[in-house]
Amino acid sequence: MNRFFFWKRDPAEQGSNAGTGDTGDPAPAGLLTGDPARDEESLQILLESIAEVSAALDLDHVLERIVDRSLQITHADRAMLLLGSGPDDLTVRIARSGAGEDLGADIDYSRTVVKRTLGELRAGQYRIQSSEEAAQLGQSVFDLKLRTVLCAPLVAKDHVVGVIYVDSKATRGEFSSRDLALFDALSAQLAVSVENARLYEDSIQKARLEQDVEIARQIQRHLLPKVPDNFPGLDIALHFAAVSQASGDSYDFLRTGASTLAVMIGDVTGHGVGAALLTHAAQAAMRSYLELLDDLGQVVSRLNNRLVEAVEPGVFISAVLFVVDAAAKTLSYVNAGHPPLFLVRDGELVEFEKTGMVLGVVEGQDYQVRGPIPLRSGDLIFVRTDGVEETMNAAREVYGVERLKAFLSSHRHLPAAELLSALDASLCEHAGELEAEDDVTMIALRVE
Repeated sequence: MNRFFFWKRDPAEQGSNAGTGDTGDPAPAGLLTGDPARDEESLQILLESIAEVSAALDLDHVLERIVDRSLQITHADRAMLLLGSGPDDLTVRIARSGAGEDLGADIDYSRTVVKRTLGELRAGQYRIQSSEEAAQLGQSVFDLKLRTVLCAPLVAKDHVVGVIYVDSKATRGEFSSRDLALFDALSAQLAVSVENARLYEDSIQKARLEQDVEIARQIQRHLLPKVPDNFPGLDIALHFAAVSQASGDSYDFLRTGASTLAVMIGDVTGHGVGAALLTHAAQAAMRSYLELLDDLGQVVSRLNNRLVEAVEPGVFISAVLFVVDAAAKTLSYVNAGHPPLFLVRDGELVEFEKTGMVLGVVEGQDYQVRGPIPLRSGDLIFVRTDGVEETMNAAREVYGVERLKAFLSSHRHLPAAELLSALDASLCEHAGELEAEDDVTMIALRVE
C-alpha cells in the first residue's frame, strides 16, 4: 500500500512539500500557497462557507450547503455527508453528484476509508493507481473504479458527529494540497455548525413537546371530576398529585341513586400523556357502563374486555370500583388487581382484597362483587394508588403499608379532608427532599 497517501495538517510542515505526496500541484502543502490570487480565493471560499452555514439554524439546509461547498472546493464527482457517532453508526444524510443531482441515501462508498478517517480523526486522501489498491480499500472502490477519495471527520466538542466524503473516478480528480487544507479547515467549522443546528432542532422539538404536554395537562385537569359536595350521609375528600404534567392515576365519582355513590380509583402502568389518555378512556367507559348496568361485576368485566382490545401488550390498569349506600349504610366493591380497600372503625382496620386480576390483560374475565358489607356511623373508607406506600426517602426506604395502616388507625377520627392533608404531610416528611417517583391519589369517605 505504498502508493496510498495520507495527509494531515501539521503546523510544523507549513511551507514545506511534505504531507500529500505527488499530487501534480507544485504548491506547498497547506491552505496558503504563496500565490496571492489563489490564497485570496481560498480564504474567500472558506469565509463564505463558514458564514453561510453558521448563520443557518435549519439542520437540513446546513447539511445541504456543506455538501455543495465540498463539491465547490474539490470539483469531485460525488460528495456526501454521513452523520453518526462512529463507523458502525453512520447513515448517509445528503449525497450529490458533481452536477448537483441528488444521489439518495442508498449509495456505495468506501467504508474502509471512513473507518480509517474516524480512527485517525484527521482528513485523509487516498489515490488509487491499480486494481489491487482499489480492492484493498474495499469492494465499492473497485466496483466504482474510483481514483481518488477524500474524507474528513466532523468533530464537535470532542465527539464525532459525522464525516464529509468526496471521491472522483478520473485522474484529473486528484485533489491538491490546497484542496485538502480547505477541506480540513472547513470540516472543523462545519462540525460546530452541524452540532449547533442539531441542538437548535432538538430545542424546537423539546419546546413543542413541552407545549403538547402542557395542553394535555390542562385537558386532564378539566376532565378530572370534582368531589361531590354535601352528599347526604358522607364526608368525602380527595388528594391527587401527579409527578409529571399528565398523570397515569384516575378517579371518578358518580351518583347512581338518591343515596348511592359510585367511586372509582385506577392506576395505569407508566406516566405521561399516553397513560393519562388511557386513564380517561377507561374512566369514560366505566362511567357509561355504570349508567346502564347495576351489577358492578358486569361493569368491570365489560371494561376489561374493551381494554384488552384497545391497549398494547404490557399495558394494564389496576382499579377499585365501589358503591356506598349512605342511607342503607352498605358497601359493595370490585377490586381488579389494585391495592386493597381499607375500612377503619374504632380500633379495627379491615382490608378488602382483590377480587380479580388487573384490567386489559386477559379477555373474558368474570369479576365478582363483594358485598353488601354493613357500615356503621363513623366508619372510614380509604382507597389509594400504590404511590402512597411506595413513597421513598433518601435512604430508599418506602413509606410502606404497615406505616400507612398505623397512620389511618391513629387519625381515624379526623374529618376526611383533614385526614388526607395530615397523611400528605406525613408522606412529605418521610420523603424529605427526595422528589416523588410516582403519582399519588387518595380518597377518603366517612359515614356520617
